[in-house]
Amino acid sequence: MVKNCSPNTFEHETQVYADISTVFEWHEREGALFRLSPPWENISLIRRDEGIRTGAKCDIKLKTGPIPMVWKAEHIEYEKDSFFKDRQNKGPFAKWEHSHYFAEEDGITTIKDYVEYKLPLHPLSTAFAGNFVHSKLEKMFRYRKDISKNDIEFYKEYSPAPKTIVVSGSSGVVGSALIPFLQTQGHKIIRLLRDRSKLCIGDVCWNPNAGIIEDKFENADAVIHLTGEPIGEGKWTDEKKREIIDSRVRSTALLAETLAKMKNPPKTLICASAIGYYGARGEEVITETEKAGSHDFIAKVCKKWEEAAKPALDRGIRVVFLRIGVVLTPAGGALQRMLMPFSLGLGPVFGNGKQYMSWVAMDDVLYAIGHLLEHKEINGAVNLTSPNALTSREFSDTLAHYLGKPRFINIPPYVIMKMYGQMGREVLLSGANVYPDKLIKSGFRFRYPDLTEAFRHLLGG
Repeated sequence: MVKNCSPNTFEHETQVYADISTVFEWHEREGALFRLSPPWENISLIRRDEGIRTGAKCDIKLKTGPIPMVWKAEHIEYEKDSFFKDRQNKGPFAKWEHSHYFAEEDGITTIKDYVEYKLPLHPLSTAFAGNFVHSKLEKMFRYRKDISKNDIEFYKEYSPAPKTIVVSGSSGVVGSALIPFLQTQGHKIIRLLRDRSKLCIGDVCWNPNAGIIEDKFENADAVIHLTGEPIGEGKWTDEKKREIIDSRVRSTALLAETLAKMKNPPKTLICASAIGYYGARGEEVITETEKAGSHDFIAKVCKKWEEAAKPALDRGIRVVFLRIGVVLTPAGGALQRMLMPFSLGLGPVFGNGKQYMSWVAMDDVLYAIGHLLEHKEINGAVNLTSPNALTSREFSDTLAHYLGKPRFINIPPYVIMKMYGQMGREVLLSGANVYPDKLIKSGFRFRYPDLTEAFRHLLGG
């Protein structure tokens, strides 16, 4: 529920099926700030004190336009399991105070957000921009409602024991969303980083090309390996192909060999792969039992990628290969690249548009990983796609319709081949109808199996 009270106040209400202590504790955990930040808002952390108690401060960088802006916030009131309040000390508003109220009845916790704000040059600016600001707040708080409700109810359903989890590829599109999610689920994160200057306490420096990991993280419970050079960007030159292969195979081999040599290794290795493993397959419905494609470059890469984990398998470690589809988020990847042309009414269909696009919403990727961490009976290949794959034409038409724009451009295959070569043929003109059979049979529930609903959530509709 959203309630607009006056030009300078905003109210929003969320109901979560969990007790008040669980809901309040979720908001106190590291990662909550970023889980509640919409993916269309480009933010990065400058500094942050631990927790949300009175006096805790947080500085973030906003990139909502051509000029980055710093938002300095401070928590000014706190009452456990009841209330907390923060204010902007520096930022885009002349005034911003955000109060969070919590109340429980019959096992359902209601979160009431109350925001008092003033725009610079108020009241003149409010007369011209007040409706725009209210619209942006409604969009943001709808997203926050979805995240807090789904994340907390996921936590209640699975009751995960706190784990120490090592994550590679933490700065990538999936990794940067995964870490805050895992933190709000109560887990401790160790990042594997190449850049020593970005290390925080507990992180580990590594260099897969040199075969170096500087610490062995013997006490970790699981490793989630997401490192890999992007595939669907630009032409595949010989150098690009080597980078695509080496970034996956060398890093996976180094991790698997390191784990295999440990006296007490993590019990689980979740390793990213891709649905490209299956190659171009037309309309055939593909489950995890299908063999690898034999002709496509991507299929050969994925096969080598998964084979590189053999030392961990031989050591008896549970290994899960996430064969991930097209991950949708406005924060990066395919959807981010689509938004500009589609919002201008210039969204294309590649070739005849009959090739299948097996997609998955970012939050379902995170929930699926959380599910796999708890379901220790699942191993081997796991397809991570929505159960409702669409053809490329259907996908483009759905996005254009959601944005309220026409969709009339078709790009012929010869143009794509001229522009992108082999990458265009394998990524843009080919596809596979991949079905997440193992996840479905293990009881996993997709929150966004429908594409229009996924767009509504991810784009704030």
